[in-house]
Amino acid sequence: MIYLEHVLGPVKKCSHLIVNNKIFRSFLIFLCFFLYCEVFHYAVVMIQCTWPSVPYIQSSDAGYGTNIKVMFIADTHLLGFRQGHWFDKLRREWQMKQAFQTTMLIHKPDVVFVLGDLLDEGKWCDDEEFLYHVARFKSMFAVPKGTQLHVLSGNHDEGFHYMMTEHKHERFVEEFNSPSVRILNIKNNLFVLVNSMAMEGDECSICLQAEKQLQEIAKNLSVLPDCLTTTDNRCKTQPILLQHFPMYRASDSECNTEDSAPPQEKTIPFRPRLDCLDLRSTHLLFSLIQPRLVISAHTHHGCYRVHDNKVPEWSVSSFSWRNRDNPTLLLARINHQNFSLAQCFLPRENTVINIYILAVVVIVVNLLWPSISYKYRQKMC
Repeated sequence: MIYLEHVLGPVKKCSHLIVNNKIFRSFLIFLCFFLYCEVFHYAVVMIQCTWPSVPYIQSSDAGYGTNIKVMFIADTHLLGFRQGHWFDKLRREWQMKQAFQTTMLIHKPDVVFVLGDLLDEGKWCDDEEFLYHVARFKSMFAVPKGTQLHVLSGNHDEGFHYMMTEHKHERFVEEFNSPSVRILNIKNNLFVLVNSMAMEGDECSICLQAEKQLQEIAKNLSVLPDCLTTTDNRCKTQPILLQHFPMYRASDSECNTEDSAPPQEKTIPFRPRLDCLDLRSTHLLFSLIQPRLVISAHTHHGCYRVHDNKVPEWSVSSFSWRNRDNPTLLLARINHQNFSLAQCFLPRENTVINIYILAVVVIVVNLLWPSISYKYRQKMC
C-alpha cells in the first residue's frame, strides 16, 4: 500500500495539472474567439468597404469644388420593453453600436443621415420611456467632432399617420431637431428632409404645415443664382431628397440589389401610405423639389430603381440584425453636380455563428486530445 501511494501520488498530481492546463487553455481559446467575433470582426469586414469615386469639380471657390462623404443608415429599431427578449435587445444593440462606431473610426464620414425608425416602440412610449430610448440612441450612435448627424422620423418613432399626434411629433422634433420638412446646405450640397407621415394629404395640421414648407422651399430654390455666375455660398443645384417611405411603387419586383427582398416577398403589392408614399405625394415631391436623387428606407430591404422622370432612388435596408442577416449601409461621395454611391455590407450573423461553432469544436478537441506526451508529462510531474 505504501508503494502504491508512492507511485500513484505523483500521477494524480500530474493528471490534475493536465486537466487544469486544458481548462485554462480552453478559456484562452474562447476568449480569443469572443474578442474576434465581438470586436475585431467588425473592423475586418468594414475595412473592406471603400468610398466610391466621383469627379472632382475645379472651382475658384473651395466650397463648390469639395466632395463630401455621406453615410446613410436606416431602421435601427432600438427595442423597448414590450417586444423582444432582453438578450435579443442586448445583442442587437451591441452589434449596431460596434458596427457604427467601427465605421466612424475607419471611414470618417462628413455627414451621417439616419432615415427613420430609430426606435421600435416610440409610437407607444410615454414621455419618460421615450427620453430613455432617445438617450440610448444618442449614446450608441454618437459621432466624433467634425461629423454631422441628422435624423428623420419614421412610423415607429411617431406612429403611422393614423397614430401620430401633435405631442408625439413635437417631442421627436425637440429631441432630434427634426421638423417635418427642412433643407440643409452642406458645402453647397442641398438636402431636403421630409417626414413621410406628414405626406398624407388629408389637410391635418401637420400635413398642411409640411406642404406649406415644401412650397416655400420650392420658391427659394427657384430664385437661387447659377453656381457658375456667383460666389455666394448658396447657388442653384438640384437637391437630394431624403425620407423614410419610398416613393410610390407597386412592389419590390423591380429591385435587384444584393440586399433586396427575398423572391417570395418581391411581388407582394405595396400599400400606399403604409409601405410607400401614394401617387399624389410622390408627384408633389417630384414637382416641387425636383431632386436629382432620392434616398429612402422603411421596407428593411435594399432597392435601386430609376423613376420614369429619370430620377434614381436608393432604398437603404435595415441596420439591425433583428431584421436582416446581412444589414447594410450606404456610402456616398457627393458634390453639387455629381454623386456616386456604394453599398457596404455589415458582418453576417451566420458567419459569426459559424465562428462560434468553430470555437466550440476547437475547445472540445483541446479537452479530449492529449496535450503532451507521456514522457514529457512524467518529466514535468
